[in-house]
Amino acid sequence: MIVEGPKPAEHILQPPRDLPPPGVKGTYALCFRLEQPLPLEVGRLGRVILPAGWLVYVGSALGPGGLRARVRRHLAPTKRPHWHIDALTLLHPPDYWLTLADGQPHECDWAKALAGHPWASIPAPGFGSSDCRQSCPAHLIHFPLSMPLATIRALLIEPTTAAKRRTK
Repeated sequence: MIVEGPKPAEHILQPPRDLPPPGVKGTYALCFRLEQPLPLEVGRLGRVILPAGWLVYVGSALGPGGLRARVRRHLAPTKRPHWHIDALTLLHPPDYWLTLADGQPHECDWAKALAGHPWASIPAPGFGSSDCRQSCPAHLIHFPLSMPLATIRALLIEPTTAAKRRTK
């Protein structure tokens, strides 16, 4: 059974098997729970070893397929690698995801909010940010497993709501 995703501008953090993302444009975060370090070959970045813990990847889906197509691609067990994140999703599918379906790219705001947390680290500089226009060190952020998932969600939501307050 396919359950339709959230209404526009609604944040949802769900296991990927429970609720497909909406077919509209916006920003997404993929959350991975790694119990042990994971070595990867990541395109031009070369070999990286992702540490155990929570990994959060942020991106935008502004093309014709929108969030539904992009997140489904990241959930697919097989695909032709294109983005840095494909190296991770081919070995370990996301455990959770969050979408913001407002048609705007917030991935840099989200990456900066996550990276600014005192428990955050950048496990692979440049990962996911090769086309970044705001000089983000990466769009993949690491947190220890002791970090509550609800805290990660709050870090993602706050920069978006703050930006909306500034534009009113």
